[in-house]
Amino acid sequence: MDGQTVVLRSQLTGHSASCPSCRTSTTIVHDRYRRHPFDLPWRGHPVRLELTVRRFRCANPHCNRTTFAEDCGSNLPRYARRTLEANAHLVHATLTAGGEAGARLVVKQGLPVSPDTLLRLLRRHRLPPVPTPRVLGVDDLSLRRRQVYATIFVDLETHRAVDLVEGRDAEVLANWLKAHYGVEVIARDRAEAYAEGAKAGAPQATQVADRFHLLQNASLALDEMLRGRSLRVESSTEPEAVEVAAEGVVQSQALVGERTVAQSSARPISQTKRRIVERREARIARWGKVRAMTEAKASNQSIARELGISTRTVQRLRARPEPIREQVKHDRPCGLSSPMLQPYVSHLQDRWEAGCTNVAQLFREIVAMGYPGSRSLLSTAVQPWRGPRLPTEERRRVRRMTRRLSLRWLCLRPPGQLNPEQRELLDRLLAKYPDLSLGYSLLQRFREVIATRSIAGLGCWLEDAKSSKLPTFVGLANSIEDDRGAVDAALQLPWSNGPVEGHINRVKLIKRQGYGRAKLDLLRVRVLAA
Repeated sequence: MDGQTVVLRSQLTGHSASCPSCRTSTTIVHDRYRRHPFDLPWRGHPVRLELTVRRFRCANPHCNRTTFAEDCGSNLPRYARRTLEANAHLVHATLTAGGEAGARLVVKQGLPVSPDTLLRLLRRHRLPPVPTPRVLGVDDLSLRRRQVYATIFVDLETHRAVDLVEGRDAEVLANWLKAHYGVEVIARDRAEAYAEGAKAGAPQATQVADRFHLLQNASLALDEMLRGRSLRVESSTEPEAVEVAAEGVVQSQALVGERTVAQSSARPISQTKRRIVERREARIARWGKVRAMTEAKASNQSIARELGISTRTVQRLRARPEPIREQVKHDRPCGLSSPMLQPYVSHLQDRWEAGCTNVAQLFREIVAMGYPGSRSLLSTAVQPWRGPRLPTEERRRVRRMTRRLSLRWLCLRPPGQLNPEQRELLDRLLAKYPDLSLGYSLLQRFREVIATRSIAGLGCWLEDAKSSKLPTFVGLANSIEDDRGAVDAALQLPWSNGPVEGHINRVKLIKRQGYGRAKLDLLRVRVLAA
């Protein structure tokens, strides 16, 4: 061993060698040199070969090669700095962990190498050919959001990725299918580009629309109906009635000037105020000790040494006839007594009594009337009108007692996941808005059609959606009619894009492991070799 490196000295034992150009055998040795390639590590120590190589002189006078080095075998090619086994180990580490993490791993094992070298080895790695799948799943993924996209191809029978190519338009899919003839079933999402590409590249193949994306399209249709409405519902466990408004929750507001005299529990002093009180008491105690030692005729130096303070501090404390007082802050007009708010107090009181307690809205109103002050001044001025703040435990109890549920959440959630109270609130809201009730009914019926795989039910649903005159559902029905063959195949065949979505999630993880060194060629090798 040479330090931490294991050195294996060796040499070739053949008596003759053949010229690589003319294949003439010769025994004339011209000179010798040494090679120092790395081999697989041993117990965490690097292993380096010190191999003595002979150069022979070619015996053929007509050969254009005068000298040549003897062949070291297939395990150690010419000019190689590592054996084939060591290179295979490095490639495997790169495929598993990437360049940066792979380099840290193999260096710890005993193979000194840089991340750039691992990426070069990965680019030279040749994958075995993959047979054309019978059932193919395709989907797009983002290599660089909103800029670079790619298409991944997955064999749905073996659940293995077969290719990763740049682009996500119809031409990309069509060219790949033409180069890989034999695909019988193509599972895809609802993108028109993939539908056109599958039809152009493999017209004989059966296209299958993904059922999850169909359900997502139906949910988006109802979501578009709810997007322009800010409906909210407040659910309370208290016996009060539930009130619903089109622009938020109707909540009871306190009258102007009403303040609760007694709180439910006394607030303990905060930690900051406790520190302030303790420091003041310490200052008063120090002043008392200085006065007592002064009356005992002690010098300034002895008092300073005793109390651990400077003599100037002792002189200042001896000159004070009374303990140090707190600074008195002079009150300035900062609330409704502020001159800037005085002209608008009556307006604010009227609006507060009318139920408007939104400071932002009140600020906009008085600014339009000429108010030159800030919003924070207005917020501080109206804070006493809200009454004292409840203790922390009381606020938590109120939050547990009251829940705010958006209508969108109630409508898009499966009915089986709603409790009786939420179901009752949803029924009341749908009874108030007939168009939302119709859209909600169409969504639930479409979910039932997908769950039961009923083609006849799909036909009835399409007729009802078109006759509903709801723009979002009419558009969904028309798009399904245009893609009816793939939608019917989705209800009849078991294939879906679920495995493809899983591979996309894995590709994103591999891409992030690249630390910015995950171009398409490197990413493709890692994805297909995993």
